[in-house]
Amino acid sequence: MSKKLGLYIHIPFCKQKCNYCDFYSLGCQESKIPSYIEALCQHIKREAPLYKDYEIDTVFLGGGTPSLVEPKEFEKLADTIKGSLKIIQDAEFSIEANPGTLTKEKLNCYIKNGVNRISIGLQSTSDTELKALGRIHDLKEFKESYSLARKCGLNNINIDIMYGLPNQRLDDLAKTIENVCEFNPEHISAYCLKIEENTPFYKMRDSLILPNDDEEYEMYIYLCNELKKQGYEQYEISNFSKKGARCVHNLKYWLSEEYIGFGPSAHSYFNGKRYYYEDSVEKYIKSLECVDNLPKKHYEEETALKENSMDEYVMLKMRLSDGINEQDFKEKFGVSFISEYPSVLSYIKNGYVKQENNSYSFTPKGFFVSNYILSQILKFN
Repeated sequence: MSKKLGLYIHIPFCKQKCNYCDFYSLGCQESKIPSYIEALCQHIKREAPLYKDYEIDTVFLGGGTPSLVEPKEFEKLADTIKGSLKIIQDAEFSIEANPGTLTKEKLNCYIKNGVNRISIGLQSTSDTELKALGRIHDLKEFKESYSLARKCGLNNINIDIMYGLPNQRLDDLAKTIENVCEFNPEHISAYCLKIEENTPFYKMRDSLILPNDDEEYEMYIYLCNELKKQGYEQYEISNFSKKGARCVHNLKYWLSEEYIGFGPSAHSYFNGKRYYYEDSVEKYIKSLECVDNLPKKHYEEETALKENSMDEYVMLKMRLSDGINEQDFKEKFGVSFISEYPSVLSYIKNGYVKQENNSYSFTPKGFFVSNYILSQILKFN
């Protein structure tokens, strides 16, 4: 039986950068997309022999805004993927999209080329909040994009929302959740706003009126409870899905399964090694202009990975509502989870971690402070 791999492709272009975004992407540089797609295709073709013994069971186009890519360029990329790698017939094929960039022609092109899941970045149903975030769309444009995706036949849709926004109150978030649930998507991702360096929000951080920690906690617990009432299971800190609609690609990251990435800033985990490509479209394209050349892979320290493999396993698995199964842990590492991480018991006592069916996982209030708890229990900090 062939081994399975996930495939991630980074499309680092946007109409404009949002005020909160620190992902690697370029605003207002769409003219570079054709030469970038050509470089991606060359990269995939040249590296494909490395993966001849693997089957690709998930494909994820992230960004940036992949839905900026025109059908002609998308077809070229899709043909390269299908012609160079072994894509299984029922592979989950996701693409991220922004409202206002989708057209019927694009959606039909995606579906024709295997896309069966779309993730639409809404963030809020309040036009005031969308404007503050620097989004290029309003609620009306989102409704049009969502309706178009449904009409074209996509029946696995994720909607991204955010909370903890400037001037946002619990009532505002409640309205967004209510509105989003009326669309009845198969999946909802809900992220708390973090003010990151090198973003417009960071420069204006002193003037932003943000919810305090208690208000953020109230928002998080509310959205967890409300989405559960609406039939969404929380399977990860920030991700909620209808039955059978978990994002298989993202689960690979949290389950420490192997995946390969293409494009600047894309990360990979292959053959037990983790590596990434430099954040530069220009250098990426340049590195692929010469025949047989490949962009430089930057490897993480192998020694550090070996030392931290148990910690990494705990950190990633505890992101999931399934948590850590004691038997699986013992089979993998030869020791008991609780004997290695005894401080977990105190968090069970305080209601941050629950123990069910020989597994340990965070409760909703534990998820909210999971970074802090993990920093306390992990061995190699």
